[in-house]
Amino acid sequence: MITVVSIMAGGMLLGFLIRAKQRIVSGNEKLITYAIYLLLFMMGVSIGSNEQIMNSLSTLGIVALIVSMGAIIGSILTGFVVFKLFFKND
Repeated sequence: MITVVSIMAGGMLLGFLIRAKQRIVSGNEKLITYAIYLLLFMMGVSIGSNEQIMNSLSTLGIVALIVSMGAIIGSILTGFVVFKLFFKND
């Protein structure tokens, strides 16, 4: 846990020091997007390579599908409402 907090604190310090350099900040935003894509891909590889999970997919059933779809739809709706309330200036 101390490693995670230290890495985060180091990133915050670096971000504070370079915040005036817009080119670096915008490049960092692109890197974050690609890092998230890579993380999602690696999670897919991990799930796909886990034999126990892959064998259980057929037994998870319709309830698991409904719960996961509900979570996705709820997240999208909540994000939409938060964006409309707090970030849209129209």
